[in-house]
Amino acid sequence: MIKKYIVLALAALSLSATSCTEDIMDDINKQPDRPGNGAINPSLQITDGIMSTGFNTSSGNMSFYAASYTEQLVGVGYNQLYNAEIRNVSMVASSSTFNNEWNGTYANILNLKLALEKAQPGAAYDAQVDVRGMVKAMLALNFGMMTDMFGDIPCQEAGINGIRQPKVDKQADVYKEIFSLLDGAIADFKEAKEKGLSYAGNQDILYKGDLDKWTAFAYALKARYKLHLMKVDAAAADEALAAAKTAKELGFEGAEITGFSSYASNASNPWAAFWNDRNYHASSKTVADMMTERNDPRLAVYATPWKYNGVLISDELATPGKAEDAQVIFGTAKGEGFAIPAWLNTYSFAEAEAGSIHLLSKSELYFILAELSVRKGEAYADDLKTAVAASFADYASFGVEVKGTADEYVASLAGKLADNALKEVMTQKYLSQCRDEQLETYNDFRRMEALGDAANYVAKTNAYNTQQGVNRWPLRLPYGNSDVIANPAIKALYGDGLYIYTEKIWWAGGTR
Repeated sequence: MIKKYIVLALAALSLSATSCTEDIMDDINKQPDRPGNGAINPSLQITDGIMSTGFNTSSGNMSFYAASYTEQLVGVGYNQLYNAEIRNVSMVASSSTFNNEWNGTYANILNLKLALEKAQPGAAYDAQVDVRGMVKAMLALNFGMMTDMFGDIPCQEAGINGIRQPKVDKQADVYKEIFSLLDGAIADFKEAKEKGLSYAGNQDILYKGDLDKWTAFAYALKARYKLHLMKVDAAAADEALAAAKTAKELGFEGAEITGFSSYASNASNPWAAFWNDRNYHASSKTVADMMTERNDPRLAVYATPWKYNGVLISDELATPGKAEDAQVIFGTAKGEGFAIPAWLNTYSFAEAEAGSIHLLSKSELYFILAELSVRKGEAYADDLKTAVAASFADYASFGVEVKGTADEYVASLAGKLADNALKEVMTQKYLSQCRDEQLETYNDFRRMEALGDAANYVAKTNAYNTQQGVNRWPLRLPYGNSDVIANPAIKALYGDGLYIYTEKIWWAGGTR
């Protein structure tokens, strides 16, 4: 009998110990100083949502590589951008090349979706209608940039808790989601303004809670993404023009991130930071020749001499695809380097560290207006002048004088405009976007080719674009390695990576 009670006591003790252990295991991964998502105010998440979009997606490796593909800059340094310049397949098609940007953007999409969930009607923060609209606009922008670069991507299931291997959505469906998000954002801004709801305040690092500016931005984004669809949607051009006109009427002045030092003492523009760390870009002879032909005063900003401690090292221009140029490593001896844009030259111009990041520039909107007006045979001159003036002002913000006015410059282009207005408008857009808008230039190359308008755009000169009769100019970017490994759907689409040279994205005439 005594033995029976001892056994029961030991069993009870064992159950108690097990229960205690389970309680400990339940709590072991909890961090009391890091509250769960439900405790975080969505208005605090929009700040990171905007900043991450600028640093991880709009700028970063995707833009750095695109600058080589578009020839707006030349990759140098005998390293990663050298390999991009010579179209090294193992680099350009590798799933590791854009893995950081892939991961960073989807982490931001998760952040934005979590914020959106809490701001939906009936949720804990449903009064934050203004924040809800901002989140929708930023989600539309992130999905837009990702699908334009990669094609079919995870969208509907991306950023959903518990889904580790989200399904891949067709690009056509991703674009439907983009426009749904933008229309929803516009409706939210209208409601918030009518009800006097304002929760974002200074957490909104784009517009400080100004809903009129956010509405104009949403229409400008709508114009951009409708423009991309001209090959696959007969109504897209008219819809893009209508959206662009609305953004113009609302006074769109651009969407750009500024004042990095107010967020972190060591923060700087990602382009300037990349140059400062690695010296992997140089001014392109393609761009300089076009500017020289037009007597373009922006050339003084685009191609500043490389100096070290005030001593001239080089003012030569790098030629796209010239291997010996791409091998040059910037140094301190005569000839070790090339001319470089002022916005990269942190040694000479402090402004480069603080240069803004464009999410969508004023000049881009007005170039959309000018292009579509030219295509319709309508007046375009005023919009072209406004676009160029915005570019002049942007270039001039880096400590080098831009002589003359945009009106004078555009007047000097009268002959070229008379000969081929579409080509000159698109050329001016290309020159304006050399600063930090290479992703849209990369989109324009593919869009113009899809429309049969390659002759009305900038000619590519890099001899490595074709190797042994095979195309080696990437038609898209390769998926990120983390999902190539972990998501069977992405792995199947990636294959050996060589699809990036043969398969166009959907809106450029492909299937995915």
